[in-house]
Amino acid sequence: MGCSAAEDFMTLLEAEILRHPVFNEGFTRRLATLSHFPIEAAQRFALAYYPHILRTRRYQANALGLAEDEQIQFALAQILADEYGNGNEARTHMAMYRRFMRGVGVAEELIAAGGTLFPELRLYIDAMMAFTRTGDWLAAAAAVGIAMEWPIPHMYTEFLKGLRKIPGITDEALELFTEHVVLDIGHSRLMRDVLLPYAETPENQVRIRAGVFYNLEARWVMMQGLERVVFGTPSRP
Repeated sequence: MGCSAAEDFMTLLEAEILRHPVFNEGFTRRLATLSHFPIEAAQRFALAYYPHILRTRRYQANALGLAEDEQIQFALAQILADEYGNGNEARTHMAMYRRFMRGVGVAEELIAAGGTLFPELRLYIDAMMAFTRTGDWLAAAAAVGIAMEWPIPHMYTEFLKGLRKIPGITDEALELFTEHVVLDIGHSRLMRDVLLPYAETPENQVRIRAGVFYNLEARWVMMQGLERVVFGTPSRP
């Protein structure tokens, strides 16, 4: 039996996402190819990425509130439950990231202050908050359920190549990243299944793709700022 139009669309979309510069150039590539990750740079990364980690669930919650389909609502609710540790405060993704921050020696007062909010990240936050509060509900679901889930196993696998070069880093400190390599495979399948019925028509394919690339283009700007903050200078092609 051949693939449906929706399945073909999803397969092609996934391939297009994974070719995006966010996951293959700039900060991601630079981190993945490090021979050594100095502790000072690791601390800058930990602090600069923290505001992004803190806000991810707000975009997902906004998209859940917009969604007109109960199955999509359920999928986003399940992702949110996992993000919040399914009721275990020590297992929330925010708590796991704070263990990473402590693992690279970030001071408690800096953790309490919420990290380093650089301009490109502020633009990303504002863009995603607006899009998931007032945008097209299907595009919003795609922005958080595809663009923020599907590529993460690949991206965090690349991140880990560099993060493991931090002097003295432990497996426990890196758990936020290692867990997402596995967890987001499940989240990706969940979102693919609930969005698949909507991907049968060209009109909805346009809406889904618009949401995905709204996120990815905003994230690309954010990642260029992250590279500047962590490494001081942009990488060269």
